[in-house]
Amino acid sequence: MRLAIRRLAENIKTPTSYNRLANIVKASGISTNTASIQEYIKFCTEACIIFSLENYASKFVEKATVKKHYFIDNGLLNIFLTDSDTSLMENICAITLYHNSLLNEDDKVYFYNKELEMDFYIPSKKKGIQVSYSVNDPATLEREVKALTTLHKLYGLNEAEIITYSEERTIETPTLTIHIRSLADWLLSI
Repeated sequence: MRLAIRRLAENIKTPTSYNRLANIVKASGISTNTASIQEYIKFCTEACIIFSLENYASKFVEKATVKKHYFIDNGLLNIFLTDSDTSLMENICAITLYHNSLLNEDDKVYFYNKELEMDFYIPSKKKGIQVSYSVNDPATLEREVKALTTLHKLYGLNEAEIITYSEERTIETPTLTIHIRSLADWLLSI
């Protein structure tokens, strides 16, 4: 279970299947199976250590087996990380959105992964959120903007945000206004 939790922490920003996680644990010489991994994740969820988000674009089976797992506490996650800046930022955003979705069931949070990767998608608000430590690099900015504009073409976003550590500005595309917000400002406004 310890190795499975460590792998979830190291892959905090990546969708992970139970089968893949079981194979990673097996590769380290520990005997396990997919059913055991599912039980470990269930125990950690019930103990309020982690929570999971489903892929909005997945079919039913994938929604149940391929999820993004986040830690309920950034301090606990930080124990497992060596390069933690972006992972901790995405995790704190996930925690905030997840808590808000518990207060209002209509605001259920997903990630989106089908031909594009969107960190968070809230269908009821038609809101897409990307998290990036910085978008000063033109390639990073282009990737984040492209993901949001592509999702906008699919679902008609009402809101589009890129959460950064400290940058703030607005980008106007021909079809979408994208707000780049600092993490502190975003957290205070939620």
